[in-house]
Amino acid sequence: MLVNRDSLASLPYFAAMLRPNTWSESQPGTRTITVHEDHPVAMELLLRGLHDTLPDLSASTTSTTLTNVTIKDIWYTVLLSDKYLLDRDPLSAWVSSWTQAELKEPRQSQRGDKLQLEQELLFPAYAFDCAKEFQIVTRKLVYHGKGHLVERNPVEVRQLHLPARVCQQLNASRGRLRTILHTSLFEAVASLVSIGDCPCKELAVFEYLRELKRIEVWPLEDVMKDASISDILERLDDFDQKNMRRLKDEEFDGSRFCACSRSWAVVVNQAKKRVAEYFDGLCLDCMDKTKNLGEGGDQDDDYWHYWKRYSRYDSKCRIMHGQPTWYFSFMGRREKGGLVAGLEDEK
Repeated sequence: MLVNRDSLASLPYFAAMLRPNTWSESQPGTRTITVHEDHPVAMELLLRGLHDTLPDLSASTTSTTLTNVTIKDIWYTVLLSDKYLLDRDPLSAWVSSWTQAELKEPRQSQRGDKLQLEQELLFPAYAFDCAKEFQIVTRKLVYHGKGHLVERNPVEVRQLHLPARVCQQLNASRGRLRTILHTSLFEAVASLVSIGDCPCKELAVFEYLRELKRIEVWPLEDVMKDASISDILERLDDFDQKNMRRLKDEEFDGSRFCACSRSWAVVVNQAKKRVAEYFDGLCLDCMDKTKNLGEGGDQDDDYWHYWKRYSRYDSKCRIMHGQPTWYFSFMGRREKGGLVAGLEDEK
């Protein structure tokens, strides 16, 4: 691959190699640099990003094109960018386009595990600062994942992984959805048990639970072991109040309002809607605000600033999201040596 000598020399690694010395690459007339250990496709992507020629890949006559770059190539590109101290921002837009193409159903359906691609995309989307794609991937994992949510590393380089807090927050988000679903489905039942005084309350509670059992939503704690949030929301579509028995008319005189006569289908639909719209995925901008200090910033001021109330929780973010995304995107920082600032130094 042809490269510009001056552009290459902007990287400290190659600058040391090209400046006048005894290395063969620095000798007059030398036009070839051989890098034996680096991944070839990742190196091409890295150099194209350096020379601003990544858009040319769509019409490339070489073996590397947008459609045949693999997820492993992208991971190795992260590795090489770190090795050569190259800013990844010039590659961000191209990786974003590649990720969008990769997430399309025809290409994704070729994989065995339905969420394998999303698990493998977590780290590259984070590393290349692809805000929209990171939001899409994290939201899908939270709603469609079963059990403990983790990332996947498709390459044999153990140093490449997300900060541990990211997967922790994904699992916390899923746990919160489970709590909201449980509350939304059963707060009416709790009210009926607490203050209900009609003769049909026992039957209403039993029939409601029986119908939820029929569609495999209850008991929720057991169901969640083998089902995703999305699975449960789909099952709620099968809820049919007509299957719930009621007391005979002569056993209920209708002289006063009965909480059991509510529309249980409405309760279920409202629960489904609330859960489905709750979480928008993690926000890289909110994450960045809580894990990095700006130049001249103060760790304690930055901490309290994050918890201020905002008119919009996605203010100055590249994606639109609500309060839950803002909340679960809090990454925090490594704690100070002492509990109180400066206290450790005074001892």
